[in-house]
Amino acid sequence: MNTQLAAKSTEQVIAAIQALDLDPIKFKLMDPEEGQGWSREYVNQMAIEYKRFLTLSVKYSEETIAPSKDVDKFWHGHILDTMKYAEDCQNVFGYFLHHFPYFGMRGEEDAANLAEAGRTTKRLYEKEFGEAVSSRAAMCGVAVTDRPAMCGVAVTRDAAMCGVAVTNRPAMCGVAVANDAAAMCGVAVSMCGVAVTKDIAAMCGVAVTPLFGSRKPDVHNILNTSVRPRLALAA
Repeated sequence: MNTQLAAKSTEQVIAAIQALDLDPIKFKLMDPEEGQGWSREYVNQMAIEYKRFLTLSVKYSEETIAPSKDVDKFWHGHILDTMKYAEDCQNVFGYFLHHFPYFGMRGEEDAANLAEAGRTTKRLYEKEFGEAVSSRAAMCGVAVTDRPAMCGVAVTRDAAMCGVAVTNRPAMCGVAVANDAAAMCGVAVSMCGVAVTKDIAAMCGVAVTPLFGSRKPDVHNILNTSVRPRLALAA
């Protein structure tokens, strides 16, 4: 990831990174169903590693910095809180920090570039923070095995994208699809990882109970209904 500082000094941006409130992201990542099921200790460590990743990206903006697999998951969690992420980006960087999720997946040359970025990140991490990267936070694309992993996407004989396993009941971006209901990256009859059956539709924690009798729900009417999602905040 390359960044360009806008109107702020590097020191000011790094100070703003350290001041980020990441408690809401940690709250969801600890959830075993909606998040990663991480322990309090581990999610706190990943919050530190995420801030270090952002710090490296700012301080060494001429380099391509690759996050570890779990730091990438933490970043995803931050991005999913769209309002907070946009506000945090503006407050910290002065612009929206985009995420490119395909690095290393577009052929051998791209995978080699990701591996090189991982080695560069490891070297700069040790230089900047005076310690080696944790073995539990191995850089994406550095370790190449018979079951390679790229930024948290496990590649096995069953193709997987965005951390979602593709089986005989296909799912995209954490949305379970049942019967003949279609789902596209969380925008359809099911949102926010809530399973949808032919009788029940759910959107971001707001359940639409079966008021349709024996008829299947009208998907178009459901999708055109304005639903204000409930926000889960850390205590």
